[in-house]
Amino acid sequence: MTGESGVTVGLVGAGEMGAAVGAALLAAGHRVLTDLSARSGETRTRAIEAGLIDRPLAGIAAEAAIIFSIVPPSVAEATGAAVAEAAGAAGDTRLIFVEANAISPDLSRAIAAGFGPSVSVVDGGIIGMPPVGDARPRLYLSGPRPAGLVEVASSAFDVRHLGADYGAASAMKMVYASVTKGFNALLTGAFVLAERLDLGDAFADEMAASQAQHFRRAETMVAALPADAGRWVREMEEIRDTYEAADLPGGFNQAAADIYRLLDSSPYGTETRRTRDRRRTLRATVATLAAQVK
Repeated sequence: MTGESGVTVGLVGAGEMGAAVGAALLAAGHRVLTDLSARSGETRTRAIEAGLIDRPLAGIAAEAAIIFSIVPPSVAEATGAAVAEAAGAAGDTRLIFVEANAISPDLSRAIAAGFGPSVSVVDGGIIGMPPVGDARPRLYLSGPRPAGLVEVASSAFDVRHLGADYGAASAMKMVYASVTKGFNALLTGAFVLAERLDLGDAFADEMAASQAQHFRRAETMVAALPADAGRWVREMEEIRDTYEAADLPGGFNQAAADIYRLLDSSPYGTETRRTRDRRRTLRATVATLAAQVK
């Protein structure tokens, strides 16, 4: 505890979002722990810059009152199982676990089922950019409403509770990302297709003239996408599963996953948000992608 109202918070995942959330929690007087034992040099640097305290997961489970899981969708299930095991080993310590990853409601429920009765598992979904100053992403929550969670989470998020139906927050994230990340994938695919058909200049001119807003979005987003594409492959597959679980076609979302896989396998796929080439243009990016399609 770092002050009269501060609590110890565990943060599993110190990426761009997680580190910024940790910094906001620290600024509000909370003590923030994260496990950096298997993280990259960039992640370790980011966490240290934010002021997070390095602790093994067992220590986090023993010391924290609340743990937020903010990891890539591909490791959300394994992360949840590891936290559940650590929490079980910690004994009867009361703990709140917020499953805040971009995963389907069904997977979130499966993760929650792995926890014992001493852990209150809350379904979460984050929408928006990492917190900076007064600007905060929205954290949708559903399921239990344990005392103290909203007060702590509000230090980093605009918190909105969707009710007692566990899985609703994950569903909100899936629905929203199917539009935002799905549309970015569609724009990328269209520009790559035009390049493959030798229509790159004509298509760009037409988009600039008749779809100026979408063209500006493509100019801003497409070159930046490889830095995140590897994480978003699984996210789009989780969205596919969410659509299909609701008896809706998930094929578009699978295609979006394939576009992100193409971006991730490109020469730009090793970039991060910190290291990406901000001078590279939409057309240069698309030309490379079009050339690598077999």
